[in-house]
Amino acid sequence: MSNLTQIIGGQPYYNSNAGNRNNNLLDFWKGTQVQYDYLSESGATTATNPNAASQVTFTVPTTYFAAGQIIYVTGTSPGDVTRTAATVNSVTNATTLVVDFTTPYTSGSTTGYTIDQYLSETLYLITA
Repeated sequence: MSNLTQIIGGQPYYNSNAGNRNNNLLDFWKGTQVQYDYLSESGATTATNPNAASQVTFTVPTTYFAAGQIIYVTGTSPGDVTRTAATVNSVTNATTLVVDFTTPYTSGSTTGYTIDQYLSETLYLITA
């Protein structure tokens, strides 16, 4: 008998890093270009360079995120350019996003951050 729990929540796919299909589920997202664009914010800034900060306040052009959402922060040089997971603590207004990091975050830059919700195990399909 097939393991039915393997296909709940996604389609199994081969993960070349793991060398198997076990516990690798590909999810599908379908939406318009506008909805897809809401999953990412470019040009976020901070007032000061984060230095081992567990919480950072970002200013963004317009935020579409909500408190409690898992997001990813990517900085620019000369700062940390690694895509780092975080959680939205609060959205204080239409352009201010307070983010909590599990591992303290350090970056040498105050500008050029990208904040997104894109997941590597999700295939994004954009419709008209």
